[in-house]
Amino acid sequence: MIKRKKAISNLLQFTEALVADAADIFTIFSDLVGSTEYKNRLVNLDLPDIVWIQRQLVFLTRCADIIRKYGGNVVKTIGDEVFAYFQATADPIYILNCAIEIIQAFGNIKAYKGISEIHTKIAIDFGQVYNGSIDKIVLFDPIGVPVDRCARLISLAKADEIIFSKNFLEICATKKEISEIQKKYGYKNEEMELKGLGKISCYRFKAK
Repeated sequence: MIKRKKAISNLLQFTEALVADAADIFTIFSDLVGSTEYKNRLVNLDLPDIVWIQRQLVFLTRCADIIRKYGGNVVKTIGDEVFAYFQATADPIYILNCAIEIIQAFGNIKAYKGISEIHTKIAIDFGQVYNGSIDKIVLFDPIGVPVDRCARLISLAKADEIIFSKNFLEICATKKEISEIQKKYGYKNEEMELKGLGKISCYRFKAK
């Protein structure tokens, strides 16, 4: 009985700590387009792995650098993706400009032209998350519906596209600059079925 009470007490403390760590944030995924196909092509050409590894590291590094330049927090890389977040106090237009810069950041790399040209796609969302960190290296590792939704959205984006949720647009709605982005890039509304999340309203545009 004593052990049971202690276990319940520990679980309660953990739950309270988790809830206390809840926060509204902007989530962002940036993905290297067609990386699997590129690797397979190199294998068929009998080229060494260092070719695709170097290209992928250039992509990941430049994405992370741009996100940090705009004040974002890089959580981790997931294969050929960068997962990051911005605090709720961040300007959403600033985040969109960050995403646009990432999309446009790889066109001037002379070493990567033709089949090696680098294209990316980006998903952005907003909402309440919790701290899912399990070690002391990453102090805040967001988990929650906005992260899941953002991960689903990135899979639906196409090369050079930025896709964002209705939640994100509602934050942008108070900013006059959003109309300028709409005029320049013409983002459109779509209803999408997301696995495990149902149908949601989102927006996408090509930024290149």
